[in-house]
Amino acid sequence: MSSKRRRTRSKHSKARRVNWQLIALVLAAVLGLAKLWQAGSRWRAQQAALQEESAVQEPDELFRPEVGDPPYTIAVDAGHGGDDPGATGVVVEREMTAATAQALTAWLDADPNYIPVPTRDGYDVTANPTQRAERANSQNPDLLLSIHGNSAGTEAAGFECYPITPGRVWHRESVYFARLLADGMEAAGSTLRGQRGVRYIYYENGQKVLAEASDRRVRAEETFTLLEQANCPAVLAEQCFVTSAADVELFGDADGCALAARVYYQAICAYFGTTPLESLPQ
Repeated sequence: MSSKRRRTRSKHSKARRVNWQLIALVLAAVLGLAKLWQAGSRWRAQQAALQEESAVQEPDELFRPEVGDPPYTIAVDAGHGGDDPGATGVVVEREMTAATAQALTAWLDADPNYIPVPTRDGYDVTANPTQRAERANSQNPDLLLSIHGNSAGTEAAGFECYPITPGRVWHRESVYFARLLADGMEAAGSTLRGQRGVRYIYYENGQKVLAEASDRRVRAEETFTLLEQANCPAVLAEQCFVTSAADVELFGDADGCALAARVYYQAICAYFGTTPLESLPQ
């Protein structure tokens, strides 16, 4: 074989080696980019998860609602009423909620910073939660308080309240107001149930499911209809157990309803940053 042919074959062999090296380098680069892309995707997913978790678990103690300027419209909802007596025990829930709502409305009426609005035409008028929510929403309230009484077959007592649940509009504002209510009731002598008196209620297959305030998962199940349909921050307060004589003596009889109404009024003032009246005008 001539030296010329050998040199030509040698050149082709080197070219083939060079081509394979280039292919190997390209493949390595592609694999490296793929790994980088996968790592980047995992990092982005982790960051998104951390941001979501942070948004859910951010301490509400750091939150303050934006309230604007007075006067503020407050929807006062007396639970049950009309043909619906609610729970019965030492007192009837319907009568207790009406007395408390009436006393709270008197405080708000006397304070130029507030405009109280009812959720129905009268305490003796029957209206379901959807109708009361619609009535409240039609008046563009800045805050809604629904007043209720609790009941149990045992000697249960104490205060608890339910804000709009996590993931819904107005959740954080509602929790802020709920904590003011619970702190006020404790200062007035009530025992707080659960985690400092603030809890969530969900309906699963028609049954109430209780969750504590620390459970900030966003759940698909709905809460109380009035809270679910409210167009403003809203809290449902279980003022006392109508089945407990001691609880009724504190917050369920005439004097107790007046005391609870004063606590609610002060919590509303704290929410909006106004100074509460010392007394009602004569």
